[in-house]
Amino acid sequence: MKLEWMGKYRDFTAALFRAGNAYAQICKQQTVGDKVRFGPYEVQIMEHILEYGDQNKNMIWYSRQLGMQPSTFSKYIKKLVEKGLVEKYQTVGNRKDIILRLSPLAQEEYEKYSRYAYEVWFKDWFAILDTMSPEQLEKTQRIISMWGGWCSDISDAKEEAELIRVE
Repeated sequence: MKLEWMGKYRDFTAALFRAGNAYAQICKQQTVGDKVRFGPYEVQIMEHILEYGDQNKNMIWYSRQLGMQPSTFSKYIKKLVEKGLVEKYQTVGNRKDIILRLSPLAQEEYEKYSRYAYEVWFKDWFAILDTMSPEQLEKTQRIISMWGGWCSDISDAKEEAELIRVE
C-alpha cells in the first residue's frame, strides 16, 4: 500500500514513530544514578512523584498520567521500592489506595540526574523550543498529546487523606 495519503506529513509522522520506537528500546536499560541505577521509565515515575507527591495521587492516577498499563507501572514501583527510591503509603480509610513518595535517596539521585540530562539531552532541545512561538509550541504539544491520548481519562478529584507507611 502506498503512503500518499500522509502527503507532506509523512516525514513528521515517521520521525514521531521512530522516536517512540527508539525510546521504547532504551526504556528497560538501567543507565543512570550514582548510588542506585535506574532507567527512563523509572525517571518518568520519579519525576511525576516529585511533581505531584504532595497531592496524594494514587498509583492508578500515576499510571494513567504516564500512559502506562497499571501492571507495568506496579512492576516499576516494586523495583523502585526495592532500590530504596520510592516509599509506599496507604490512606487510613482505604488500604487499597496506595500513595507514593520519593525517598531522600531518590531526591538526591534525581537532582544529579536532572543536571546531567539537561546538559546532555535537553539543553539543545529546549533551545529549539525557545525559537517557537507560544502558539507553535501549543500546537506541537497538542499533536504529541493526541498521539498518546488513549490515557486521557485522569480524574483530579481527590480529597486530603491521612497516610500510613506500607513498606
